[in-house]
Amino acid sequence: MFNIQNRVAVVTGASEGIGHDIAIGLAEAGTDLIICSRNKQKLEAVKTEIENLDRKVATFVLDVCKVSEIEKLKAFILKRFGKVDILVNNAGYAVTKMAQETTEDDWDKMLDTGLKGVFFCSQIIGSIMSEKKYGKIINIGSTFSHSTIPGRSVYAALKAGLCHLSESLAVEWAQNGIRVNVIAPSAVKTPSREDLLQGDILKMVLGRIPLGRLATPDDLICAIIYLASPASDFVTGQTLFVDGGWVAKG
Repeated sequence: MFNIQNRVAVVTGASEGIGHDIAIGLAEAGTDLIICSRNKQKLEAVKTEIENLDRKVATFVLDVCKVSEIEKLKAFILKRFGKVDILVNNAGYAVTKMAQETTEDDWDKMLDTGLKGVFFCSQIIGSIMSEKKYGKIINIGSTFSHSTIPGRSVYAALKAGLCHLSESLAVEWAQNGIRVNVIAPSAVKTPSREDLLQGDILKMVLGRIPLGRLATPDDLICAIIYLASPASDFVTGQTLFVDGGWVAKG
């Protein structure tokens, strides 16, 4: 039931951080991949890692804010793989600023990447799934969809909107066999977060997590494999919090 071998997955924002780990995790579970990012050089490094796992992989330089580029991605997928079974909308842009200091440019970059980009990737890549009457779309959310801290007003609103968008798409596209769900992690222990998650900030974050540790990439990958596999075929429109109890604590 958890077998995703020989499925084809698209991962956006796959060149580093959580997206990189998700792509590697899916490859280790047996999927073939199209990995996307704006950074071609970093994508090539991830491609090499996946090829070393004996999986088929292709790179595609993509700015999810540009619908025309997503249309080109669709054509690329059909030409190279002929299908797509799994879409992980991971690409994101975050700014931590107090509301009074947030600029229009900050707002536009966050919403265009994390909401507009998710919608049109889901719409355009999801149309391939509709033809096969089966597919799994997994959006990367956040505990801030249900909680917040100072400096995260726009990001929290974005992630709350992402959850509700995912519910709406799940309802519309159920007739096409497409399941749409959200993985919502708390802080994840990745190299890019090590400088931030130190001292008082780390103490504050751990104080909010009943299980007393940060999430690891493996925590997310296991949840994604569940939502990507037949084991979750009756699950759609849900947000799965992989947060050690952050949201439950309030």
